[in-house]
Amino acid sequence: MGMSGSSGSNRGMMAEINVTPLVDVMLVLLIIFMISSSIETIQVQQEKQRIEKTSETANLNQKVPVNLPRTDAEPVNLSEEQKLVLSITPDVKFFVGETMILDCLSIAPAIKATVTGDSRRIWSVKDDAAFGPCLDQIVAKLGTNAKLQNDKELYLRADRSLPYGLTLKVMARIRSSGVGKFGLVSEAEGGNEGG
Repeated sequence: MGMSGSSGSNRGMMAEINVTPLVDVMLVLLIIFMISSSIETIQVQQEKQRIEKTSETANLNQKVPVNLPRTDAEPVNLSEEQKLVLSITPDVKFFVGETMILDCLSIAPAIKATVTGDSRRIWSVKDDAAFGPCLDQIVAKLGTNAKLQNDKELYLRADRSLPYGLTLKVMARIRSSGVGKFGLVSEAEGGNEGG
């Protein structure tokens, strides 16, 4: 018996590609991309809502016409934590947010010549005495503000045309009434509000 060649043991190479692992990997990648894109979409929507809320609060503060001094200070986001803002207009009207709480010229008409018109003069001791009743009412009205009593924090937006003495008197009187943290709001050099 002769040995014939190994005809049964020598098979040809398999010419098919096994695509099952490739399909598995592609499905896993597809699921990962779908999940990450939906998370990113949610984050973009939340950021858009936060920006809209911030601009609404910034617009709220802009409703009170105050010409702020310009500085290169880092901006403070007043809307981020719903901060309490006291604004003083050029005609010495006091606002909390956009609500007017006091018109000082109706209480202290003697300071009108110091703060308005072309005949402005330097803040004097006489003005301090005339401004006293106005300060008393501001402190009384702020004393009833629950947020101010809880936070002990206030931000002041004072028009740059107001006498420096008037702004200092307001700050000193409010601080002596128990406000622990006091900030001044200015306009950044680029035009955005800061503090």
